[in-house]
Amino acid sequence: MKIDLELDSQIEDIVSDFRDSPRQVDKALTRALRKLSRFAERQTLRSLARQQGITQKLLKELGRVRVTLNQDSGYQLVIWIGALDIPAHYLGKPVQTRSGVRTGKHFWPGAFLMQPLNASHPMVFKRKANWQHRYQRSKRSGRMMWMGLPLAKQGAPLYDSASQVIATLEPELMERFTTLLQQELNYAFNIESR
Repeated sequence: MKIDLELDSQIEDIVSDFRDSPRQVDKALTRALRKLSRFAERQTLRSLARQQGITQKLLKELGRVRVTLNQDSGYQLVIWIGALDIPAHYLGKPVQTRSGVRTGKHFWPGAFLMQPLNASHPMVFKRKANWQHRYQRSKRSGRMMWMGLPLAKQGAPLYDSASQVIATLEPELMERFTTLLQQELNYAFNIESR
């Protein structure tokens, strides 16, 4: 049995496109992941800012959200959220009232304003309920002594909000990645190769 095939120019073009396919697929994957990282950063900032009642700009300035794309060993998208409390003096201009301190939309009952020596602006503090001196080394003299202050700096908790944001964002990221990869593969094989 003998089969004769005539290859016209269209089939030759398809064969030449598939010779470069590993390079095109790699470029499409890289572009899709880069777009996904920007999407993840936007969504994380937006969700955290809404839950905390603060601006996205403040979260960016404090460096609380970072999204990085590692290509060293495969592809890896890392979303890092700094989960320490946001100090109260960053949440708005602190105003002392009779019953506490108000900063923006937040209120700390029983708190007061104090400007430490090494700070350029007043901060919000509150007395600790169960406080004792600690036996520790003095930074100035180097001797061991009983010392400490019965004050705690006030701040808005971020950990619970961050864990909720990550939990709701995970399925959304997978869906967005499949859409972006499909678009980039379409671009690589149908538009870019022309």
